[in-house]
Amino acid sequence: MTAELEKIGLDAVDKFITTWNSRDPVAWAGSLNFPHVRPAPRGPILVARDADEYVSRVDFDKVVASGWDHSEWDYKQVLHTSATKIHVVGQWSRYNAEGEKILTNPVVYIVTNDDTGWGVQSRFSADFPGDEDTSGMEARSFKLIETWALHITNGYRDAASELVNYPFFEVEVGAIDGTPDASGYATSWSSITIDSMMSVQSGLQSINVAAELRIDDKPMQAVINVTLRDDHLGIQAISLLDPANRDQS
Repeated sequence: MTAELEKIGLDAVDKFITTWNSRDPVAWAGSLNFPHVRPAPRGPILVARDADEYVSRVDFDKVVASGWDHSEWDYKQVLHTSATKIHVVGQWSRYNAEGEKILTNPVVYIVTNDDTGWGVQSRFSADFPGDEDTSGMEARSFKLIETWALHITNGYRDAASELVNYPFFEVEVGAIDGTPDASGYATSWSSITIDSMMSVQSGLQSINVAAELRIDDKPMQAVINVTLRDDHLGIQAISLLDPANRDQS
């Protein structure tokens, strides 16, 4: 079943790139699930409630004007799988008509299985650092996540809220739980234990961390997006899945 789920995840992100290259906004939106959000270290973070809203924001003319001809994968790999959600780490580059690379973007794709089928529900962006050393960002982000989990376990909601960037998003299957500011930050979790963390993509302003957690003693797998926005390092988004859930029936 794991191999089947891995194929589903990779097929979903391949559809995302193929439809992007088609320059057809409706086809591209067809690779996504909604509501859809793309957390990133820079710029406004918008939630598209449905395909029509998403399509209304797509401007291929602007991208073509940058010299773009097509995009290709640099790599893609499945991180975590379940029957309703799959985490895929990938990186693509844009090329001009001469085959020259003009942009590279590392992303973790949150692929979900809602009532419309499988699709990409969110993309956690990390900035591309090139040859820059990102070890400082990784160390700071790991410490941040550890402290955030400790605050939640100790019941310090206000302290935990200060380690979050807003708007903050938890990506669920068929839903995006968004929190606009610290006053609305809340969680039903009473404890978080971190069993392991691994940087899967790190830039100078953002990082995607894959983690094995126990939330209220239940084993969970997570991708945590940490960003440096407005000079504040904080958790921007999180996606959790239950690795024991393999039943697609």
